[in-house]
Amino acid sequence: MKTISKNIHPAFALIIFAFAFAYSAPAQHLFVTTRSSDTTAVIDTSTNQVVTAILVGDFPVRITTTPNRLKAFVCNGHSASVSVLDTVALTNIATIQVGQGPGGEAITPDGARLFVVHQRGQHGFGCPVYVIDTATYAVLNIIYLPGNRCNDILFTPNGRSAYIANQSAGQVDVIDTTTYRVRRIPTAAGALRLCISPAGDRVYVTNNGGASVSAIDTATKQVIATIPVGQGPMGIAIRSDGREVYTANSRGNTVSVIDTTTLSVIATIPTGGVWPSELVTTADGTKVFVVNTNSDNVSVIDTATGSVSAIIPTGHRPFISQISPDQTKLYVSNTGTTTVTVIDIASLTVFATVADVGTQPFDMAFGP
Repeated sequence: MKTISKNIHPAFALIIFAFAFAYSAPAQHLFVTTRSSDTTAVIDTSTNQVVTAILVGDFPVRITTTPNRLKAFVCNGHSASVSVLDTVALTNIATIQVGQGPGGEAITPDGARLFVVHQRGQHGFGCPVYVIDTATYAVLNIIYLPGNRCNDILFTPNGRSAYIANQSAGQVDVIDTTTYRVRRIPTAAGALRLCISPAGDRVYVTNNGGASVSAIDTATKQVIATIPVGQGPMGIAIRSDGREVYTANSRGNTVSVIDTTTLSVIATIPTGGVWPSELVTTADGTKVFVVNTNSDNVSVIDTATGSVSAIIPTGHRPFISQISPDQTKLYVSNTGTTTVTVIDIASLTVFATVADVGTQPFDMAFGP
């Protein structure tokens, strides 16, 4: 799939590249994995219509983009592969073979390496993390972690450490991105989702089986507090000013608000929905959007009042949500349908419903 021409003058190639990027810039694209269609749909967010569907591997789950958004990497859960998408040409340009059950993924802040964690143990060695060169697509290393299910991954801002939620082992594993050595940090049961403070000095993890959140000091790589929250905490997010952490408690139908100074819960907010799963915060820190998967809606929490200010209907079984780069729209994947709901953030109303996205739309990422 990958072709390189050796006859194009570098200056002319640069002009072509600049023109292609400028041409696509006005029509911001949203890339959506569709698990049962084996495609990644591309939505033109200026029209809220699907412009193409890119064929990828079997059961695509997660998608992430390079910092410049010119490439996207799609984890194909059932075909043990990662598809590489050109987000300007809107094509699949490479396939990288990895282990069985690739799931969470993240790219280092410098854009040079992709880390792919797996949700299935391999050959008795544990759960692999593949490290891939984002330019050549070569596998640089494979690191095995204990257990058979790892989930979320994030990097510290300096890119020196990768934090991985190890659900089956009840811990957070920290990979030194220079030496690839691993430090294990025990947490409560079912470490699931991660967020990091704006300063990069703390990582927070939801313990889905332990009804708690562990706060980790990134300097000492030790748990400094285990904070009880509601039952079944899943999604977690931190405000842009770093003052509060929010957790979606799936079995309690609540959101816990954690004060990051006292490391204690200062409010428990009923969402008014059923099975809150994932959540996101606006850049200005004024709103938290909570996806209620089993009641087909999104709750909006006003962070100033600590209460739900609106409940907005979506399609069936919403799960992942993404805020547009300009902070004007919230996009919600409706996993029980073939649609994506678009919510206007200013008015807190449904702005559009994107049809024909594909079966079981799931993860999303913005391109150019």
